[in-house]
Amino acid sequence: MGYDVYYQGEVKITPPLTEEHAAVVLAFANHEHNEKTDPLFAAVAASPEPDLPHWGGLFTLSEDRTTILPEEDDSRHGMRLWLTLLVEHFFRPAGYVLNGGISWNGEEPEDRGSIFLKDNLIEIVEDLIVNGGPSWSPEYYADEHLKQILQGLVDSADNTGCSPDLTVVAAQPLEVLRGVLAEL
Repeated sequence: MGYDVYYQGEVKITPPLTEEHAAVVLAFANHEHNEKTDPLFAAVAASPEPDLPHWGGLFTLSEDRTTILPEEDDSRHGMRLWLTLLVEHFFRPAGYVLNGGISWNGEEPEDRGSIFLKDNLIEIVEDLIVNGGPSWSPEYYADEHLKQILQGLVDSADNTGCSPDLTVVAAQPLEVLRGVLAEL
């Protein structure tokens, strides 16, 4: 038995795949070589990243051919690579647009994240488990970039010439912090 991964979510395909294109997508994603899939296998082999996912059969298509649906129950890693290869070598050249997201959870707690697609752009975001630890020994996590911004703000503090209860900070680090917080 291998390492199990569980997927959830869906990716919409616009316009709906033709029956022929749906058959090509599924055959390619199942490592099936035929006259329709051989050009895809050749394009991947000639690309800068010529590797295929080890596992096939990680997804299916909805009956109306408008949605990619991940395999139910236990599956294997490889969804990101299949989607990347299909967008680059099939969907985009054929005029299809993918939008949606699929999340995964592996057997290990830290092995989880999401695959986001927007207008054929793919981004992988791994989930971060934040565990502060026990109260007697906390190990709080903070993003390194945010730590640097906050340190810059603290470093800009100056109370020279001010009353003891007044401290002034520089506007630039404060504006950077405002910008970051607005994006959260």
